[in-house]
Amino acid sequence: MNFELFQPWSSFVMKTELSPTVLDSMVKITDEIINTQESDSHELKAGQINLQNWIDEETLKQEQVLDYLMHGCLIYVQQAAKQNSNNQKTGKWMTRITSMWVNSQYDNEYFPIHIHTDCSIAAVMYLKIPEILPSRQIYERNNGMQDGCIEFINNTSTDNIWTYPNLQITPHVGDFFIFSSSQRHQVYPFRTADGKGERRSVSFNAEFKEIK
Repeated sequence: MNFELFQPWSSFVMKTELSPTVLDSMVKITDEIINTQESDSHELKAGQINLQNWIDEETLKQEQVLDYLMHGCLIYVQQAAKQNSNNQKTGKWMTRITSMWVNSQYDNEYFPIHIHTDCSIAAVMYLKIPEILPSRQIYERNNGMQDGCIEFINNTSTDNIWTYPNLQITPHVGDFFIFSSSQRHQVYPFRTADGKGERRSVSFNAEFKEIK
C-alpha cells in the first residue's frame, strides 16, 4: 500500500532521538556550563526556573554536534514542505541556530504556555531525567496528563473526531523534539523523593532559508 499524507492546515511536532555520541557530548557541554557559569535565567525569562544558561555556537562546533542538530532541523523543513502540496520550491534548504540554552530544572519548577520568538524553528532535547514521583491524580479528561510532561497545544483543526488539541508526552533521556516556533507548548512541574533530582534539557531556536 503506497500512500501520501496531506496536512497543509497545520504544522507538526517531529520527535527523534539523539545519537549516543551527541547525547554524551551535550551532557559534557552542559556539565561544564552549569558548573562554571552563573545562571542567565533573568535574561531568558521563558520559565519559572532558577538555572538557565546560554550555549554558544563555537562550543557546538568544537564538540562536533552542530551539523547533527542542523541536519535534524533540515529534515523537519523538508517534511514540512512535503505536507504542503502547493509548495513549488526547490526543496534545497539551509538551517542555522540563532540561540541555544540549557535548562536545569528541579522540583516544582515549570514552563508556562509560550512560543519561541525571532526564529522559525524551535527544538528541545532531554539530557537527564530524574526518578519522578507519580502524579497525585490522573485526570482522564486531560488525556491522562502526567507530572513532568511536555505538552504541545494547537486548536487549528475544528474536527472533534480525528483530532485532539493537546499532545502530552513524558520525555525520556535522548528525546529530541523539533517544531514550529509558533507552536504553543508548556512543561509541567514534577516532584522527586529528595527534592534534588535534576531534569536537564537544552532548547534552541533556528532559522532556515531556501538555497537557490
